[in-house]
Amino acid sequence: MKRDRDRLVKWAAAVSNPLRVLTSLTYDDDTLVRWRAIEAAGWVAATIAAADVDKVRDSIRRLLWLMNDESGGLGWHAPELIGEMLCHVPSLIPEFASMLPSFLREEPFEAGTHWAMARIAQVRPRAVADSAPHVVRSLDDPDPMTRALAVSFLVSVKAGHPDSELNRLRTDPHEFQIYDLDAGRLKTTSVGDFVEAILD
Repeated sequence: MKRDRDRLVKWAAAVSNPLRVLTSLTYDDDTLVRWRAIEAAGWVAATIAAADVDKVRDSIRRLLWLMNDESGGLGWHAPELIGEMLCHVPSLIPEFASMLPSFLREEPFEAGTHWAMARIAQVRPRAVADSAPHVVRSLDDPDPMTRALAVSFLVSVKAGHPDSELNRLRTDPHEFQIYDLDAGRLKTTSVGDFVEAILD
């Protein structure tokens, strides 16, 4: 999957349900394909919302339903999709962002939900600031990426958490892989390096 936004938008205009197609790509075995699909969902959602925001609203509702046991399916990367779509259609953040914290401790959505929350916090920090007490617990999460994303969220919303709690993660050597939205590639980093970049 190439990272060509203009071509992607043209493709989205030519198919009946581009967001559903992109959602299906998040099940691909290739991690880079999955993340490019998540990124693309944000771009496409913005284009769709310019003409009919209700279509994006319906897509987000469907993703939330896929995260529910009663759906009979499992939207493995639904939180990331929701987070990226909301970042590109911020008018929907007040409606849906408050639903994400309930998945912070629910398998298999923990890491994806932390990523979505951190992403939304970069765009509309006040809209998710009330979730800070729940995210603080994640500073001790066993998953390295979750710990790093917790710092990103707390810094974005200016939660006022003690610097000592965040600074101790500067020396955390555990590595994880994350998608770099600026470069459009996967990168491996340590919690310490990730946190260092945020705090500095």
